[in-house]
Order: sequence, then structure tokens, then C-alpha cells
Amino acid sequence: MTKQTYTLGEAAELLSCHKETIRRAIKDGTLRAAKLGRGYRVSRADLEAFWSSMGGGALFEKTEQVIEPEPEPEPVQEKPKKPKGPEQLTLPT
Repeated sequence: MTKQTYTLGEAAELLSCHKETIRRAIKDGTLRAAKLGRGYRVSRADLEAFWSSMGGGALFEKTEQVIEPEPEPEPVQEKPKKPKGPEQLTLPT
């Protein structure tokens, strides 16, 4: 599974720049990000769009998501039913 959101530090490391450069891009609106508490989170798609708009090449390798089918459950075997004994009758009083 690939990572979908990045912190400022992770985004700066991917783009080989300083965290403040990423922060300035967020402040001036060229990079979309969500503020979570005191920090920012940048989505993978927004980071790719920002990088390509700045003239960069492919930031991430294109990987196809392979969805493996779930294994079929084994058939449940029913237990043989025990014969019931006589039932107790209740008489109205």
C-alpha cells in the first residue's frame, strides 16, 4: 500500500528542498494542503500536481493497484441433529 498523505518534512524530503519552501508554497496557494493541528498534510495528488507545475518530472512511480480476490470460505458442515426426548407439558391452573 502506498502512502497518500505527507507531512511538511516528508514532502520537503521528496522534493529535495527545505520545509520552509513547502510552507511558503502552501501560504501563497500554489500547493494545496490541509492543516491538522499545528502541522500540515499534503496529499500525494496535490504534491504531484505542484511538482509538475514547477517543471519537475514524474515524482512517483506509476504503480497499478492489484486487488487480490478474497479466498472463498469453506462450506460449513451442519452437525447431525440429536433426537429430542419427550417434551414437558404444562397444564393451566
